Amino acid sequence: MNESTVRELVDCFLDAIEARDFEQAQQCLSADEFLYTSPIETFDNAAEFIADINRVGPVLKRIERRKLFVDGDQACAIFNLITTMDALANTRIAQWMRARDGKIVSIEVFFDAHAYSSMFETLN
Repeated sequence: MNESTVRELVDCFLDAIEARDFEQAQQCLSADEFLYTSPIETFDNAAEFIADINRVGPVLKRIERRKLFVDGDQACAIFNLITTMDALANTRIAQWMRARDGKIVSIEVFFDAHAYSSMFETLN
């Protein structure tokens, strides 16, 4: 894939997440080969990943994109995830993605998971 195609694919994915169009977001992901890893979750199935992030929809305000770097079939998107939850009002995120055959095959996410950990401790 060329870099402009990878850029368009990543933009399509982030646009879909921000619009809460999770069906469109899933269309950007490989159904055959997919891996998502973050400080709090791991998925090796795109449909299961989308089902999980669908829960974010009600609290998502917007995605403030800061920078998108593309190098061959890889991209790194840096953005702020703005939500309605006080503890998670503004989470700075970096996503490292790889694409193949017009689909995202992996997403590795980096962010400070402290607020998430504290929230889960409160629930237990």
